[in-house]
Amino acid sequence: LLESTDGMKNNLFHNASLRLTSLYLVIIMFLSLLFSFRFYQVSIQEIDRNTERPLRMGQILRLQDDDFLQEYLDQQDMNAVLAKQRLKANLISLNLLILVTGGLLSYYLARRSLQPIEEAHEAQSRFISDASHELRTPITAMRAETELTLTEPKLTLAQAKKQLESNMEELDKLTQLSEGILNLSRLENNSVDLSKVSLREVVQTAIERVLPHAEAKKQLIVVDNLDQTEIQAQKTSLTEALVTILENAVKYSPEKTEIRVNSTVSDDSINLTIADQGVGMTKDEQKRIFDRFYRADQSRTKNKVNGFGIGLSIAKATIEAHNGTISVTSTPKKGSTFTIQLPLR
Repeated sequence: LLESTDGMKNNLFHNASLRLTSLYLVIIMFLSLLFSFRFYQVSIQEIDRNTERPLRMGQILRLQDDDFLQEYLDQQDMNAVLAKQRLKANLISLNLLILVTGGLLSYYLARRSLQPIEEAHEAQSRFISDASHELRTPITAMRAETELTLTEPKLTLAQAKKQLESNMEELDKLTQLSEGILNLSRLENNSVDLSKVSLREVVQTAIERVLPHAEAKKQLIVVDNLDQTEIQAQKTSLTEALVTILENAVKYSPEKTEIRVNSTVSDDSINLTIADQGVGMTKDEQKRIFDRFYRADQSRTKNKVNGFGIGLSIAKATIEAHNGTISVTSTPKKGSTFTIQLPLR
């Protein structure tokens, strides 16, 4: 089914490319033929004028040798015919060259024009496929556990409660995932309402929410420098984005390590860095870490890390909705540093 869908999608964009190529080529050839026709008319008129000029000169000079004059005029007529034939052949050759070159150039421009749409379509297809898979996982788990419980002939109250608790956990995961997908869709399709907020206050709120998880792993969150500059932001969504990044640092860092938060201010922006001493990431993982439903290799961390791989995608979308940027630098086994740049105005 997936191969059939991919084939239909490829045919769709291939046909669209051919139609757009044809449109470009029709426009190019129309202009080329229009110019060629006009150029041919002007050139023919000039050739005819050059042919008539010797006849008028001969009549004016009253040449006595009519045979010589006639021979000369016949030669001029022949030269005019040959000039017209060469002109016609050159214009045909030129238009054939334009047809071939224009066709290749038109196809290149058509593919280039459709490439962003095709990439967006592929990203949407991957998103739908990944979302469907992630949604099916807890549903399948609930179904299997429930069916197993129903086959139990002597189901006790304790077993029933345990099953219901397990179902509630899976429902919580479904709720978290669906809310994440909705938030991501909302951020990608709508702008956020910005107002003046204190960056220090936003960061402190985010740290307070993550602190219990860090303390459970005996981790220390160190604030080196936190500027009190006010920025244009939507406080709740920006706080959620910072919570996601800080939680990511806590999850992928071993016990008794430090997570450092620092800020620097330039003329028109403020940079906020969150650095951890965790497992780090490879170059390939750094390129994909903000992709939806992407999860880094967990083999380098001792603890199992739960999640759907959508949190950092939402954080990135949130920061971009604030006209900011987010990037990451990382070294395997040494840690990662997330850098957030936000405009001051």
